[in-house]
Amino acid sequence: MPDRNPKVRRRLAQGKLRLRLCDLRNLGPQSERLLAAVGIHDVESLRRRGALEAYLAVRHAGLTRSLNLLWALAGALEPWPEGREWREVAASEARLPLMLAVESRLAARRSTLEAGGVTVRGGEAKRSKKTAACSSKSATAAIWVPGLPFETSRNLKRGRAPKKKNRR
Repeated sequence: MPDRNPKVRRRLAQGKLRLRLCDLRNLGPQSERLLAAVGIHDVESLRRRGALEAYLAVRHAGLTRSLNLLWALAGALEPWPEGREWREVAASEARLPLMLAVESRLAARRSTLEAGGVTVRGGEAKRSKKTAACSSKSATAAIWVPGLPFETSRNLKRGRAPKKKNRR
């Protein structure tokens, strides 16, 4: 692949040009705010941390759950500095390894938290005051699965459908 912008590459190598996060492809002001909230303030710290680690930090902070940020970060960091469209990353062969890496990291984090006595419900971690064996609330708590509506365990036990709110 020929260099699309050799002048930018040369100026970056000489230290004459400093890119901001929102200057990268796929990343805008909102992505810049999300990354700044987890301590990534410049392009070099993003490159050092990598797309996967940056995405997981934003996700653990509870700022987003969308995989589109992961695709945008991965596309912004490859091929440097031009980047690749996030839709191309989402449709490419790089998608599956990224998704598997995210899932394995989340599963490892979840098992570590549960081993430490923290109950994980709906992606949120909460410290339990009682042990899991003694707590009746944790046994009957509703667990949300992506793609399903939020339902309380009380409604599920009684066979009732959850109430729908009117939206105007």
